[in-house]
Amino acid sequence: MSDQEAEATEAPEPSGTLELSDRDGVLSLTLSGGEAIPRNIPVLDESGKLLAVYTAGPPAPPAPPVAEAVPDVLTERTVVDLP
Repeated sequence: MSDQEAEATEAPEPSGTLELSDRDGVLSLTLSGGEAIPRNIPVLDESGKLLAVYTAGPPAPPAPPVAEAVPDVLTERTVVDLP
């Protein structure tokens, strides 16, 4: 069995819920209740029209140590394509 076939037959990672929050003017997503981060996150307007798609990726390199340290969440989570 090829690696691709093996990946296709594996059970999907349990996806959690993403919550958008505003912390001091900076928007962030908080993952809860799962282990997987969706690879692509669609952004819809109030009527359901697709406006944009955000793509998950590794966090930006850390800034010089001035502010509080931000954990590297992608090292603890799996990014997956959701149907």
